[in-house]
Amino acid sequence: MPSIVEPDPHGPNARPGPGSGGGFDFHDGPATGYDFHDRTVSRHLVHRASVSEVFLTGWQATGPYDFLLGAQWPRLHGFYRLPGDRYHDPVLLAETIRQTGLLIGHAGFGVPRGHHFVMEDLSYALHEPGLPGLAVTAGPASLMLTVGCEDVRMRHGELVSLRVRVDVTRDGRPIGHGSGRLRVLSPASYARLRGPARRTAPPLLPAPAAPELVGRAQPADVVLGPTLAPDTWLLRADATHPVLFDHELDHVPGMLVLEAARQAAQRLRHPEPVVPVELVTSFDRYIELDRPCFVRAVPEPTAGPAAADGRLAVRVQLLQDGRPAAECLLLTAPLDGPAEGPRVPARREAYEGRPAAPGLGGTRLPLAS
Repeated sequence: MPSIVEPDPHGPNARPGPGSGGGFDFHDGPATGYDFHDRTVSRHLVHRASVSEVFLTGWQATGPYDFLLGAQWPRLHGFYRLPGDRYHDPVLLAETIRQTGLLIGHAGFGVPRGHHFVMEDLSYALHEPGLPGLAVTAGPASLMLTVGCEDVRMRHGELVSLRVRVDVTRDGRPIGHGSGRLRVLSPASYARLRGPARRTAPPLLPAPAAPELVGRAQPADVVLGPTLAPDTWLLRADATHPVLFDHELDHVPGMLVLEAARQAAQRLRHPEPVVPVELVTSFDRYIELDRPCFVRAVPEPTAGPAAADGRLAVRVQLLQDGRPAAECLLLTAPLDGPAEGPRVPARREAYEGRPAAPGLGGTRLPLAS
């Protein structure tokens, strides 16, 4: 199956040939001298309509299942943005990892344009020193991503599914890591899977919750609508949102699920502003746009150093038609840091392993402690 791109043999997209080093020295780094942050990759490779929403800026294969990627975040993103503008929003890591899986599927394994990717899970965790590693500086944040592919499944020479594990550095210093599992569907398979469930009516759009309660400045960026049930909201899927619906979709996008979980966790901790420093999400089924979807948030017991550091785990479940559709476990930390005492580093195993399906159920996932 041919790739949808034809890499320049002297550029960052060069694939290593048999017995070659692919322009990469495993001790000294890239040997070709090109700039990983010179320009964005094609927006089609990361399923984005707007070039401004493309965060990946270069890639190179360093082995059969290993890749080196460049990424860049703007100084201030219009949507993924924290109060005070001192730090980059950690949820940018999730979107960057999502784009990483798509790019590697297309450019690294030759998945044709028009095929669909199903994200089965997505996670990230910040490294020590946490948010200070995401400090907003005088220029954009230029990142390097070391990516390893695991559980790669091929059928008749075509990619079926894979997991990407990503380690992220900034100026040579580790700032975070993450993981995502993707499944590939041909257009015909996708049409059979979706069938009559595909959108046939305009999306439901309940009134938004008060923006200040969920950490947002504008009502248009609020993805939760109030209900009479405690700690339960209606999901707002505004198909005109320029970031969450960058292109037309027939279902709720995964990044909207993450945003709903983040806003629900912030509502539980209001008025203290918090950020998700670790996140593990399981996507169990498509969430339809034209039917109500409820978002429920429950604080998880947090003890030991994590609790002393002001961190709190929050479990968020999205339910549609009475069934779990997605579930997310977040570790939230105060935006301004702990009131006293040292910051506790996030353990790497915070994202290891996909949450049990369907949903996280009663499973206790390891968090920083």
